[in-house]
Amino acid sequence: MMKIKNLTILSLMVLLSFSMVSALFEDVTLISVGLVNQDPDPAIAGNVVEIRFSVENLGGNDINNLMFELTSEYPFELASGEDAVKEVGIIKGFQTGEDMKIMKYTLMVNRDAIAGNYELKIKYYEEGSTIKTARTFSIELDNKESAEVIYINQVELIPGKIIPLKFTINNVGSAPLRELTFQWENEDDIILPVGSDNTKYIKYIDVGESKELEFDVIASTNADPDLYKLDLFLTYSDPVTGEDKEINTKAGVYVGGATDFDVSLSDTSNGELTFSIANIGSVAASSVTVKIPNQQGWKIMGSNSVIIGNLNEGDYTIASFTMIPTTIRTPDTSTQKGGQDMSTVKVDVVYTDSRGNRNTIKKEVSVDSSMFQTIEGEEKIISGGMQGRMGVQQESFWQKYDLMIIGAVVLTLLICARNKYKKEKIEDSNYTYKQLAKEAFHIKKK
Repeated sequence: MMKIKNLTILSLMVLLSFSMVSALFEDVTLISVGLVNQDPDPAIAGNVVEIRFSVENLGGNDINNLMFELTSEYPFELASGEDAVKEVGIIKGFQTGEDMKIMKYTLMVNRDAIAGNYELKIKYYEEGSTIKTARTFSIELDNKESAEVIYINQVELIPGKIIPLKFTINNVGSAPLRELTFQWENEDDIILPVGSDNTKYIKYIDVGESKELEFDVIASTNADPDLYKLDLFLTYSDPVTGEDKEINTKAGVYVGGATDFDVSLSDTSNGELTFSIANIGSVAASSVTVKIPNQQGWKIMGSNSVIIGNLNEGDYTIASFTMIPTTIRTPDTSTQKGGQDMSTVKVDVVYTDSRGNRNTIKKEVSVDSSMFQTIEGEEKIISGGMQGRMGVQQESFWQKYDLMIIGAVVLTLLICARNKYKKEKIEDSNYTYKQLAKEAFHIKKK
């Protein structure tokens, strides 16, 4: 009976203490940050490691716009595309346990780092606040095994294009390696091998030597531009124990990047050249600008650039420029100096790729010689050759319409004669055409 009473009193005290603690933190914000895990554990020098932190609110007050910041120091470095500052967002009161938020960072580990424990520092604070809370965590680091994947020759893949991807396996141990099996995979199947599977075998690698393994790979045309993870697996026979040993690591390959354009002349009218610009690559292009650079044989009238905005893969648009040739080309002088420039226009297409880099694609567009002859005539008029052309035009006009002009003159004379006859007839009823003819002849004689 006494034991039951003591147990009851103890339970009441525990419940009371929990109630007091809850009441104590009811009106405060109490953020707790912990290290959930690291992958791999321990981290391997020269490889990628993923670190996950938990964020909980042990207090009763919500916090808005919580920011999380990681300070990368040796031997850790943020992976490509990874931001040091991340937004946690809203953390509600007593948001703990299964409701906690997870912050993930991908870090590169310096390949020359020695085994041991290294500090990793983080800060968290409310956006706009100058008050920041710092925490330090210990990350275990180990050296590489006897074998390592030390090099990947491609860091960027173009969607839809088959590209050779080479992996280099290096023996960094003190004994030869035998019976190696290398395998890689992308869990999203965005990157896949072509013409073979994703596994290759190596019989032997001597101390200090390397072997290259090449795979033809392709990235899906539906892939969003991003950094994609490749899981790498290397199994080999341990030279000391004779047992199979496995190394698991990761590599990042960027899918996206640059694109290409097709530029052609679609129309010409009154000195205005219209070019068709088509994105023939598999990556969208942003902030596209078409420019006509200064070049021999052409003079730009007005602006030499046209901003056409974004251009998705497979799309096209047009850009027009008013320009005239500075060297006259005729069918008889097509081989003269400068004639080659007249048949080619240099066009620059400037755009921003999916990685944010500004690129320039240079193209040369051929123009049909008949278009030059039209522009040639306009150039002659502009340059002062109008007199000769007008003289030729007048001569051609008379030769073509001489009979019509003579007929019109004769018709005019007949109409005048008839009007004269009617007028004289009113005044003298005996007036005749014979008298009219005599008067006309008499005037001519004068």
